[in-house]
Amino acid sequence: MTSASSAPVDSAAPRWLMPLVLTVAAIAFLPALTMGFLGDDFVYVARFYYLPFSAWPPLFTHEWSAGIWGQPLKELRPFAALSFMVDARVWGGWAPGHRLTNIALHLVATAGVVRLAWRYSGGQRNAALIAGLVFAVHPAHAETVAWITGRADLLGTAAALMFWVAAENFSRQGGRRPWILALLALGIGVFTKEFCLTVPLLLVLCWALLDPSAERAVWQRRAQLFGGALGVIAVYALARYSAFGRDTGNGFFGWNDAPAWNRQAGYWGWIVPILPFTTGHEWAAPPAMATLRTLWISGAALTLTALALTIRQGHALAARVLFFGGFWWFATTVGLFVVVYFSPRHLYLPSAGIAIGVGLALGAGRGRAVIASGLLLWCASAHVAAVRPWIEAGARSREAIAAIDHDLAGADDHTLALVSVPETYGPIWLWAWSCPQALGAPFLRHPLPAERVFERPINYFNGDQWAKARQPATMLRAASSAAVLLVGPEGTIRHRLVPGPELQAHAAALPSAGLTGDNLTRFIESFFAR
Repeated sequence: MTSASSAPVDSAAPRWLMPLVLTVAAIAFLPALTMGFLGDDFVYVARFYYLPFSAWPPLFTHEWSAGIWGQPLKELRPFAALSFMVDARVWGGWAPGHRLTNIALHLVATAGVVRLAWRYSGGQRNAALIAGLVFAVHPAHAETVAWITGRADLLGTAAALMFWVAAENFSRQGGRRPWILALLALGIGVFTKEFCLTVPLLLVLCWALLDPSAERAVWQRRAQLFGGALGVIAVYALARYSAFGRDTGNGFFGWNDAPAWNRQAGYWGWIVPILPFTTGHEWAAPPAMATLRTLWISGAALTLTALALTIRQGHALAARVLFFGGFWWFATTVGLFVVVYFSPRHLYLPSAGIAIGVGLALGAGRGRAVIASGLLLWCASAHVAAVRPWIEAGARSREAIAAIDHDLAGADDHTLALVSVPETYGPIWLWAWSCPQALGAPFLRHPLPAERVFERPINYFNGDQWAKARQPATMLRAASSAAVLLVGPEGTIRHRLVPGPELQAHAAALPSAGLTGDNLTRFIESFFAR
């Protein structure tokens, strides 16, 4: 087999290639800059807005949410936290600034895909171009980039790809700088998202399968790099042990769990992509678990068999296509069986391999160029379909914040905020788990303290504790006025500042139980009754 290392990768890519791909990647998400904050964004941005930089080092041995959701998340993500902290100091409550960071990370990851496709294609510009464009506009990335909370997947994948690029540079030519860059990128990655722990092993398998006959000096450098990677992983393991002790997990894998297989079907529907044009989420009626399991096993077996045959027969390009377009997928998605919720953003790293595989497969020949053009048009159309709901939900959230902030300009120290906002807008999170942070700094010019905000329990950041944490009867009696905000399921926004006498009159008409999570929306609606 012609080895990956023997390809003419030292030749420079055309100067226009990278700027063109990155420009497309940026343009694809520029409309997201009009969006407001959504769902978890409010809680994470507010948390790291107040967290001093002196509190950052302890995050290497403490979970990053500080139990704000009511329980520890068992996640060590200090570099994701650092990005939020820097953004909070630079952008405050200006949502477009936070999304600029997401877009910048998307550009870094896209650049990594282009570099790897250029290398493994042996310097074929069409292969690198196709791979970069597929990754740049793939619809599965709409949530990852448009949702600020997708930051961990963005940063983790960008770090993983930069590790891979630097590791290949070190493998080929040695030198201290690429070795340090590779291990630094890996360290950032594993302390951002756990999937980065598997990337060094995936790289070693790539070398062993696609380039086993490399020179002895090359393998010595690879061994040196892998040893350093094991050291980084050992540091992470020690930090995790310090944070969580003997963490055995929940023992759940999902092999015999129908919802886990339905989620896998959803991931297939997004990577193709089909679901962005239909439900925008998961399949409405997925096949039976036995069918899905058979398809998964068959697909994995066929991929491994075909990969083994192409390697044995010396078909280097076909082997690379199967490794990145097939093996990479199964290796990076098998861990999703333990993730008990569905989200297309989990495909950000898996889609990088798919994009490289597609680029390698369609990078040569006029007929393949036609197929690639059709695929890119399909992905671009699906991207528009996938990102549009996020833009619409972000617009509703931005308008809701502006509306209540306008009313609070006339508030005093005894003014309440009574808000009823849907938790979702179509398939997109709107204000789920967003309050009371959404009505505080840095999102409002006239922020309210948490105790003077009353929201639907589903929108309270720790909904199970709403009744215990809130004191609506006491606060209503002491209130001088209330800024009320009502957002309908279709996105209509009604708001006003209710004076004290009117507020007390409506409060007097409440049932004996007073204001509760169950009747809050009806109470707010009463201020807009004609």
